[in-house]
Amino acid sequence: MTSETTEPRRRERTSPREFAREVRGELQRVSWPSRKEVGQYSLVVLVSVALLTLFVFGMDQAFGQLVFWIFG
Repeated sequence: MTSETTEPRRRERTSPREFAREVRGELQRVSWPSRKEVGQYSLVVLVSVALLTLFVFGMDQAFGQLVFWIFG
């Protein structure tokens, strides 16, 4: 028996009200970060992005100078 010969089972659609109730229930189980944690995580992301930006900028400048030195 292959999957091509079997009919896919149809699932009953969830009503918008039931969907909203399930979403609310799931969101109540989420472990939300505190305000302090959000601030710390945001700072880590901003510093990481700044460092990576400087690294890419530096590599771009170095390769640009190298290309001009070789072909210039």
